Amino acid sequence: MCAYRCAYPRLCIKPPNARYVFFQKYIYLYRLIFPPDCMSYFAEKHYPEVLLPEDLDAYLERGWYRMGQTIFTTHFLCFDKGFFSAIWVRLDLLDFQFNKRQRKLLHRNGRQFRISWQPATITPEKEQLYRRYRANFPGVLSPSLRENLLDGEEYNIFSTYEITIYDRDKLVGLSYFDLGQHSAASIMGVYDPDYHRHSIGYYTMLLEMIFCQKHNRRFYYPGYVVPGYERFDYKLRIGPVDYYHLPSGDWRPFAELAAAEIPLGKMNTRLELLAHQFRQHRIIASIKLYPLFEANLFGFWNAPYLDYPIILTLQTQPDPESQLIIVYDVRTEAYHLLKCSPFDDLQFYFNHNYTNTFSTDRYFMELVVVDAVVFANPNPELVCDWVRANF
Repeated sequence: MCAYRCAYPRLCIKPPNARYVFFQKYIYLYRLIFPPDCMSYFAEKHYPEVLLPEDLDAYLERGWYRMGQTIFTTHFLCFDKGFFSAIWVRLDLLDFQFNKRQRKLLHRNGRQFRISWQPATITPEKEQLYRRYRANFPGVLSPSLRENLLDGEEYNIFSTYEITIYDRDKLVGLSYFDLGQHSAASIMGVYDPDYHRHSIGYYTMLLEMIFCQKHNRRFYYPGYVVPGYERFDYKLRIGPVDYYHLPSGDWRPFAELAAAEIPLGKMNTRLELLAHQFRQHRIIASIKLYPLFEANLFGFWNAPYLDYPIILTLQTQPDPESQLIIVYDVRTEAYHLLKCSPFDDLQFYFNHNYTNTFSTDRYFMELVVVDAVVFANPNPELVCDWVRANF
């Protein structure tokens, strides 16, 4: 299990400094006052100075999650050059009851360990446990617990609680979770690697759920799961979770999520249909993956970066100063033909060593912004007709 319930790969991103954070907060305020026309982002990040419990509820209900002292959403991920959909999940605790296996774990660990719930603090003892966990973690974690939670800030905008697990006087497990008015978000779980067989990471999630039940928090948000990437599947063991349905913006039973409806796969299928139409009319087009889709999370300027992970590019372009890129939007269930222009500072955001690992044969490696939606239609034949008429 990862420390952060939602891991986001940061190796590709250049580390922020104080000036960067200051301007990001300015940009966040600017976007609130002057939002870009008709822009809806798959990936977005906010920098609130204050976050009330009811505000956290609203964010979580829309598929957002904490990152340090910011809050973000994304619906796509890139791990080791593999592209995946991030499916946000939550558990409704209103009529929830623990199953037999969960009750057995709660009983067994409850007999051996001393447990406490309290407002979150960061202490040398907890930092030591974090360092021990981090040394055995098969991935990248922040250097310290403080940096992981506070991200360089001196205050916490979230109402964060913690669970501590002691074996006599030894701290062996720790988790953090944020409280809204009617919900809670599980943020982080760490444990002593010597106690791995006790399933302490999963155990702390069950304890967080008990806390929620006792304190009238109906919805428990553990973050996202990633179909095709098993690292996050442990979240499905907590109970009959619901998932955030992108087209409607509501929550539906995860058990009813069909493979064909997973956003990334659906995008690919629809673009394949359009590419087939193009081939029939001898229009040369290529489906490419776009590793820079996360620029909205880490971009410096207030710009409408392209945030689709998979796109269709055309060999012939009508305007040498811009590029027509075709995407399929699973939210509107339509193809969008986007007029895009290059953004020059790719290396300002993305590590040069990272971007050089992607072959341009398969990946589109130009950082671009969207200038306009020039055509939209759900029918691939009509999209093909438009391209033929305008090229």
